[in-house]
Order: sequence, then C-alpha cells, then structure tokens
Amino acid sequence: MTERFPDIEIYLMKAEAEPVLSWLQQTLGEVTVKNGDADTQHWQVADMDIYFTEQAEKNFASLWIKQNKTPWLTDLECARSAHTTLQCEIRCSDSGWQENEGDDQSGQGWIKLIRGEEKPFIWK
Repeated sequence: MTERFPDIEIYLMKAEAEPVLSWLQQTLGEVTVKNGDADTQHWQVADMDIYFTEQAEKNFASLWIKQNKTPWLTDLECARSAHTTLQCEIRCSDSGWQENEGDDQSGQGWIKLIRGEEKPFIWK
C-alpha cells in the first residue's frame, strides 16, 4: 500500500490560475483566495494551504498543496486528476521526498503525463 505524501506538488505546462482554481473547487470543495500577487496565488481549502506559482520553471506552473488532506495519496494521483480535467502536460516526482535527502535530486525521477499517457523521464 502506498503511504500518503505529507504534501503534494505537481507542475502544469502553461497553466493559468483560473482553470486550476476551478478544478480544485470541483474536486476539493470551496476554495478561499487568501492572497495573491503577480507570481504566486495563496488559496485555502479547509485547513490546507495551496500555492500556485504560474511561472515556477520555464513553461511550468507549480501547484503545491502544503498539507495533504486531499483524496490523493501521492503526487502522481493528483497529477492524473489534473491531467484528466485540465488536458495539459503535467509533471510530478515519481516518489516522495524525505527531509534528510537534502536538495540533491540527482537520482530523482519524474513522470510526465501528456496526451493521456504516463512516461518516466529525468527533468534537468
């Protein structure tokens, strides 16, 4: 059985805040907009903080759910849901991250969801 990740982070190609916010509302319920600036939106659902950064990495936005109390156990489960609804390329880590691993992600793999397919790759 897969353990629940403590947080969720996925990357969405050329994503804008409004469609992502709409998907979250359909999936998780009422979303409160806490604040937002040109770079990062801060939303809240129940007691989960959600951060959406439109230009996090080149053409990719970052969606980070700080406290994972979602229906998804892993980043990949969240990515699958987002990909199905938003119909854009989604990237996520293929495994969880541990505090003691530090910032070295050299061995970390990624999964790309594109046109209904899942493909492993190394994101450099």
